[in-house]
Order: sequence, then C-alpha cells, then structure tokens
Amino acid sequence: MFSVSEAQALKQALPEIDFRQPAQPGAALESYLQHYGLDFQSGADPKTHDVHHAMGFFMAGHRRIACQYFQPQNPVATVVLVHGYYDHVGLYGHLIRYCLHRRYAVVAFDLPGHGLSEGDAAAIDSFSEYTDALQVCLQGMGKAELARPYHGLGQSTGGSVLMDYCQTHCEPGSSALDHVVLLAPLVRPSHWARGRWLHTVARLFVSGIAREFAVNSHDEAFLRFVREKDPLQSRRLTVRWVSALKQWLREFAARRPCLRPLIVIQGTGDTTVDWQYNLKAIARQFPSVQISTLEDARHHLANESQPYREQVYALLDKYL
Repeated sequence: MFSVSEAQALKQALPEIDFRQPAQPGAALESYLQHYGLDFQSGADPKTHDVHHAMGFFMAGHRRIACQYFQPQNPVATVVLVHGYYDHVGLYGHLIRYCLHRRYAVVAFDLPGHGLSEGDAAAIDSFSEYTDALQVCLQGMGKAELARPYHGLGQSTGGSVLMDYCQTHCEPGSSALDHVVLLAPLVRPSHWARGRWLHTVARLFVSGIAREFAVNSHDEAFLRFVREKDPLQSRRLTVRWVSALKQWLREFAARRPCLRPLIVIQGTGDTTVDWQYNLKAIARQFPSVQISTLEDARHHLANESQPYREQVYALLDKYL
C-alpha cells in the first residue's frame, strides 16, 4: 500500500517535467503507480503496454505542480485532464485508460494543494491559482509540440477551472483548447445558502472543519478506497477554499456571456453540487452549451460504477 512517507519521497524526487523523457524509475514511483492503477505499461491491459509515461513538475507561481503525461502510439489528440476538489491524478485511471484506448494522449496535473503538488492541503486563496496552473500546463504542452488538437476534460472543480479558462480566453483564436467537456461541473455546491452562512460565522473562529466523505458514486470500492486507503486525501474542508469559491462565483456571474461551445455531462443523482441551479447558470454564461443528463448517476462521474461510466464514455465518443 502506498504510504505518506512514499508520497513525500516521490514528491521531493520529481524532476522538472520533460514530456519526451520517461518517468524516472524508483520504488516510490512503482508503489504509486501500482496503488492507483496507473501502471499501464505492466498491467493486465495489452492495449496499454506500449504507453509512454512521463512524470515531473512545472512551476506555477511559486509552487511545484506535479504533472503526468501518458502517450499511446501515434496519438490523434491530447486531453488535458483537470480533477476535482480533494482529488488528484491517481484517482483518474478509468478516464486515462478510456483516452489511451482511443489514441488520445493525456496530460494530467495535481491542482495546487492536492496530491503531489505543493500548496496548503485543499486550500487556495483564489481560483485563479488553479487556472494559472492550467495555463502554464497548456503552454508547456505547446512548447513540447504534443499532439494536437488539445481537449479539456474536467470533473467537478476541474470543470470550474476549465470554465474560468474559457471565460478569460473567449475570443476566437485565444484558447489552446478545441473541445471542452465538463463532468458534473461545480458552480454552486448543494445546500449553498446554509453553507455560506456557516462560512461567514466559521471564518471568525476556525481555519477549517472536518471533512465528511460524500457518497458521490455507486462504486462502493471507490468510496472505500478514498475513505480508507488513499494517503493523498485531505481530511479537512478549509475556510480559505470556501472563501475563494465565493469570490469565484461572483466573478463567474459578472463576466459577459461566452459563445464558445461547451459540453456538460451531469448525473441527476448528484447530491454534491446544486446541479439544477448550475446547469442554468452555465447556460447563461455559455449560451452554446450542450447538456446531457444521466439518470440517477451521482457526482463523481469519472469514478462512477461501470454502467454509468459506459454511458459517460459513449457521450465522450460522440463529443470528442
């Protein structure tokens, strides 16, 4: 089992990322890849045995951001994968494998304060710090001449990051991304009115509260893994992150509508975000959005049980 000490060792050993150089072998890296099911080259799937894997960091602001690159033979596009709050790249093996099977290369990085990236755990002062990391990542992809076109794929908060990027790169030719697909994107969490009031009071006294692990998937094994076997999980919801979310919500609503098309896939069994409100808010800001709903699917579409994941993959096949 991957341990906290191995995570620290791997984090400290990461070199600056070179997308063309394979990840440097080592006990901590091998343990990480096996624990999270990212050992595609040596795994049971023969379709991924020739995958090239690079791993390292890039600098975004003053933080080292852990980044990984998975490239199949002769890729036809590159997907930049942006994970959700509390998550990290290690939890996205299903989506990465989906992309590799369709000859999409994948670039995925841990957001600041998540996984193997630097930053206070699950805390941020501004959502722009997430978007800045995405921007630096895209610039690095371009310099390395990774296979185009580039597509954005974001889960939950990752969807927020991609929407923020699209709003600030709305003019034709200003965005590095072709298609952008959002899985259960975060705009407003469930029970937001109550949460805002509690945040206003709590920030006067505490820096955070104990996290409640949500039942956000029908996959019981995934829920148990996150709760009991993932050393990269934060156990607290920070006041700073909620403050940053409140500020981003104001900025999101205040910006002019952007006509670039987005794709949203949303489960109707989602109790993590206020999805009915969110879909309306996204449609106001992105009038060309295409929305697909999955009956009874919960929030973590990237790690839903297999029947729901297959529905997600069918929609990705259609849109990408």
